[in-house]
Amino acid sequence: MNGCLHFTMQLKYKLEYTLLRSTIFFINLLPVPAILFLCTTIGYCAWVVFPFRLKVAYKNLSTVFPELDHAAKIRLLRRVYLQFTRTFGLVFILHRKSFKTLIQNARVSGRDKLEEALGQGKGVILTTIHASWFEAYFAWFNMSGLPTTLIYKKQSNPLSDQFFVRQRRHYGTSLQQVSSRDGMKVYQQALTDNRILIVSLDQRYSGTGISINFFNRPLSCAKGSAILHLRSGAPVMTSVYYMQDGELHIDFDTVNLPSYEEINDDNIKDICRRSMQRYEPFIRQYPEQWFSLFHRLWCKKGYSAVKRSFRQIFF
Repeated sequence: MNGCLHFTMQLKYKLEYTLLRSTIFFINLLPVPAILFLCTTIGYCAWVVFPFRLKVAYKNLSTVFPELDHAAKIRLLRRVYLQFTRTFGLVFILHRKSFKTLIQNARVSGRDKLEEALGQGKGVILTTIHASWFEAYFAWFNMSGLPTTLIYKKQSNPLSDQFFVRQRRHYGTSLQQVSSRDGMKVYQQALTDNRILIVSLDQRYSGTGISINFFNRPLSCAKGSAILHLRSGAPVMTSVYYMQDGELHIDFDTVNLPSYEEINDDNIKDICRRSMQRYEPFIRQYPEQWFSLFHRLWCKKGYSAVKRSFRQIFF
């Protein structure tokens, strides 16, 4: 029975992977503007016919922008859906010259702070949030030459997972990828080796978290970065990445922390709060580029249906 189940899963993985590679192959027969246009069209169709996790995105948007009326939220969500599908277009153009040029010309601020923190020899805990241009962000680290370790969540299909890992190595090998299942010993070793450890704060890789206020609502925040700081003394920094006026921007900044004498929930909570709240202004400025808008961040259930008029859907 187990052998039959294993065979079925392997067949499923191979079919999914074949579909993925075939889609990427045929899409790449198109020029980049056509690919982005196609992705935008798919986003528009999804918005009209089947808006993925609309209830979740609407409630999250209401938390971020409590002052907006219903009509304004719907208009903003329409932009969000179009940006969401454009993000998938990045998968198709990772190897294109235009993508490489975009990264090479990125406007980076705070790199001096990042290198100064790395100069302490304790590694750097680089927090971030899940935004649309994450593949460009990862590629920048590979091109930068900075020793970096990314904690990422493996896909359920191992063939697809390995494909995307290989894709990210297209621009170099400075970025080491470790699974969210590898555990704290692996992450601590990265800091011991004086590497930059990228941790997404708006994603919990395990079932545990610590409650902090985020946009004035309790959020269960990933606490690994705080524990790592308390154990290692590695500096904690923030990072955001976004598109503005056709240019890629990557901003780094320091999280100013007091000296903590012990590892306890109060100190973990303080570090998480100081780090996470630094992202509120960015999310309010670029909500359509915040990928986690579709995640069940503040609660797992209790989402109400969202009414949209014909005019709100199409205009």
